[in-house]
Amino acid sequence: MINAYLKYSQSGLACLPTSKDKLPAIPKGETWMGGWNNKSEYEKSFGIGILCGNISGNLECIDFDNHFGDAKQVLSDFLQIEEVKEIYQKHKLPIQSTTSGGFHLLYRCSVIAGNQKLASRPKYDSETKKQKKDVLIETRGEGGYFCIAPTPGYKLVRNDFFKINNINPEEREILLSACRSFNTYAEIKKRVEENKDLPGNIFNNSPDSLPEMKNSLVRAGWSELSEGRWLRPGKKKGLSATLGKVAWGIFYNFSSSADPFEENHAYSAFQVIALLDYNSDFGKFAKELAEKFNLKREQKQEQSAPAQTTKPENTANQLDELLRRSLINTDIPVAKPPVIMRLKTYCGTDKIFTRVLTLGNFSAIIGKSKSKKTFLATMFMASALRNGELDRTFLADLPTNKPGVVLFDTEQSTYDAYIAAKRIIDLAGCKNKESFGAFDLREFSPIERCDIINRFIEKASHGVSLIVIDGIADLAMAINDEIEASRVVSLLMKWTKVHNLHICVILHQNKNDNFATGHLGSAIMKKAECIISVTKDEDDSSRSEIKCDYIRGVMEFDKFAIVIDEKGMPSVDQIKAVEKLEPEFYK
Repeated sequence: MINAYLKYSQSGLACLPTSKDKLPAIPKGETWMGGWNNKSEYEKSFGIGILCGNISGNLECIDFDNHFGDAKQVLSDFLQIEEVKEIYQKHKLPIQSTTSGGFHLLYRCSVIAGNQKLASRPKYDSETKKQKKDVLIETRGEGGYFCIAPTPGYKLVRNDFFKINNINPEEREILLSACRSFNTYAEIKKRVEENKDLPGNIFNNSPDSLPEMKNSLVRAGWSELSEGRWLRPGKKKGLSATLGKVAWGIFYNFSSSADPFEENHAYSAFQVIALLDYNSDFGKFAKELAEKFNLKREQKQEQSAPAQTTKPENTANQLDELLRRSLINTDIPVAKPPVIMRLKTYCGTDKIFTRVLTLGNFSAIIGKSKSKKTFLATMFMASALRNGELDRTFLADLPTNKPGVVLFDTEQSTYDAYIAAKRIIDLAGCKNKESFGAFDLREFSPIERCDIINRFIEKASHGVSLIVIDGIADLAMAINDEIEASRVVSLLMKWTKVHNLHICVILHQNKNDNFATGHLGSAIMKKAECIISVTKDEDDSSRSEIKCDYIRGVMEFDKFAIVIDEKGMPSVDQIKAVEKLEPEFYK
């Protein structure tokens, strides 16, 4: 530690001896703000810290925290941003790994500030049973310090601690704004026009809202530099806002010079368009939307018109409107759907969380009878309720404004359906039922089940991200009827796209092969985003193997296994892991 102190001091860095808990290890009553030059404390200290700010040549540190277990991925994504990559390579900025699995990136600049929180994520608090704000990326600036190698657990991974270059203020702003683009937490304040069943809310949940919001931003001079990252008018470099990062359809501005938008503020599509195109006249825009959606006319019809027995055919004008809505405008980039569920897997020698479920799509869990398909779905839902990690394998990331998780059970008795629902709550460690709902549809006909689910989605989809239908075959009059298969799959595609949620369905495999049962099973397997199979272990009835049969647009996750304990609770089999995975994978 004395040698490290001497080397860092000679290179212009102010040092501080630290204890095991990272606190300054100096005599009681003394101050560390000016650094510490008494070598005797370093001789017995656990570690060493570096002071940021003017005392160390205007040193600033960007701290990538590892509270969510994916700091390596976040840093990698950060360094792949074109302008960031250019600055990093030009100045050879040092990077060190931290004891918690996070990273520090160091630079000097003529303009720096105090400690700043740049990006946060929502995290479930098991005590309050609510989502809370948890820091993802922050800075250590004037008045702050950070631990450095050779402190145990800290290690230089890129470039040189003793060659920390100066970047200019514009480059610093590019780095910081890029960090802010990783923020996924914001309080979304609704306008009165966005309350339930009012024009603003209906518009926000319509498929038209996203492209119309993008058109409005482009007309106002905004430009999308990369997927979901936007630059304000009059600015040539850096980032100013994100779209779809905080939540689907939410525009988050972090620029202080982006009038009429406030700094660090989130906006819905209705709000963005009203601010830019209607000079903040929200009432006028709401009135036009009410006319567009025929809301007053529909309300009168509901009150006075008799129910129609047959669905009227679309008129030519209605078909023209459908064509207009369906047209793909290649000049407007379409953002990738938000990921709400990942699974841990290997990518070469690295361990990552790879995408499994996204909003706007549906997936299927298939397996033979009693293979424990429902238990796997239980783990997906429990992770989603936590909105975080489960058994070091599942990682959920639901939008802040769509925390809902819902189960529709069509097969089990009322008691068994109750046990299944309670198991999800218990596995999530969550007594708060506000974000979870379960429905027993066993007594109803297939058409009634479809109508019930459709009604629920129309009423509550704005707050729901994940729906599981346990027994999708019970929504069809006959699973080998092609027309019925087309009807049910069309409902799944409509529900997921129009209402921007993910539906995971459970269905059986044929006894003699691994195909899902009937025409319905075939149709689902062709259209689903992801097909996951569950196979019972022949030697252990409490254990089942989980395998990715197919996933669209991303690498398949590695096989793993789940086991059911004596209390009927599922968990990932950490002992008898599939041979492909090294033991360290689960540590």
